[in-house]
Amino acid sequence: MLKTFLIQQGVPVTTVQASPAPSAAQQRLALIGHLNQRASREERHTQLVKLASYIVEFEGLDALKHQRLAELAGCGRPLIYSYFPRRSDIYIAVSEAFYQRLDAAFSCEQQYSGLVSGLSGDGRLSAEMEALIWDVVDEYGCGGLILRCIPELNEDFQQYQQTLISRYEYRWLRYFDALGIGDNAARLLLENCTAITKNYALAYGRGELDRPAAISAVLKSLAALISAELPAR
Repeated sequence: MLKTFLIQQGVPVTTVQASPAPSAAQQRLALIGHLNQRASREERHTQLVKLASYIVEFEGLDALKHQRLAELAGCGRPLIYSYFPRRSDIYIAVSEAFYQRLDAAFSCEQQYSGLVSGLSGDGRLSAEMEALIWDVVDEYGCGGLILRCIPELNEDFQQYQQTLISRYEYRWLRYFDALGIGDNAARLLLENCTAITKNYALAYGRGELDRPAAISAVLKSLAALISAELPAR
């Protein structure tokens, strides 16, 4: 009403446009920030890994190059090369950081208990385990999951993927074996479970799902997938 009155009186009125809400990508990038030159080398490495994961998730794998990483970090390419001499070193660092953090989040026993309780219909413990996985997604993004689903990048990364599976994912294969799922079926099941988690994590990262909805959807999908592979009793 005041604006209409002022216009009628010939008083110039400047309309201030509301700033659009930052996108999910902008929010993630703001959390990471530019490279802290005063930080330790290890701290800068962690920040660069998070920026690399951001590029994979929001700009695509083809964009993950030393030049682009330097631009986002606000530093020169020589510094990036000092951390990652080869492009495959960036892939490996992103995957390793994600899975190291995941491995430290909970014990094998906790993970197995969560899996069994979820399959038996009691989803509380499995939801707690899934929430811990989402904590890692919040911290490092989806880059590690995306790379895990495309191991054919190059020979160096293919070799690393075998190390990753033997070091971090053996527990899942052991769990599936304990449930009576054969070796080949267990490996394929692990690939499918990872892909499902990755897809929901991407939707969450884009802001299409909130965290509780993403966790609930993943748990339902994984329970259905694993249950379908269980031997008849």
